[in-house]
Amino acid sequence: MIKNIVFDLGRVIYTYQPREYLLNLGYDETQADKLMKCIFNNPLWLDIDRGLYSVREGMEKMCADFPAQADDIRRVLDDSWMDRMFDLMPESLDFFYEVKKRGYKIYILSNFGADSFAHIRERDAFFFNEADGIVVSAYEKYIKPEPEIYHCLLNRYALIPEETLFIDDNYDNITAAKALGIHGIVFTDITDCRILFNIQIDDR
Repeated sequence: MIKNIVFDLGRVIYTYQPREYLLNLGYDETQADKLMKCIFNNPLWLDIDRGLYSVREGMEKMCADFPAQADDIRRVLDDSWMDRMFDLMPESLDFFYEVKKRGYKIYILSNFGADSFAHIRERDAFFFNEADGIVVSAYEKYIKPEPEIYHCLLNRYALIPEETLFIDDNYDNITAAKALGIHGIVFTDITDCRILFNIQIDDR
């Protein structure tokens, strides 16, 4: 029987569309592609998620690596970037509360930079306060889909894998969870997620 539901954050509970964000800032397709390479698809971004650098430290390293784009990198990652890119998804938030109301224990497992996560946790405390536990990559120095971060979640909160269901938008992250005995749903949209959730719950 499934007792624990684990949610990813980006593209599951929060919007996270960096390329769209760049286009909304006024960059054309070519400029957006270049900035994606400099910032969000840069291995340094994973280092930020791993807690090796703050966003500001990572940004300065990106600027040093791509001096021609330095002004744009600083513009993209200015002090307000989190509030402009990360919005709670209303239908996902409704689903989160519905699951909580049905009596399941709720956990969050996400790849996130430390300073960025601290910002949204304070901003959206009403949401995070509903979670029974939270594991964030930057604080653990592991990132999904590395098995160690799943072990952090399971061990810290004494969760039994077979009683746990993980919802994440990334196929590799779900595959890694399943390798440890955790059930999984690859999130594509909230409608499919609801259907798959009810199937998983009914089957177990």
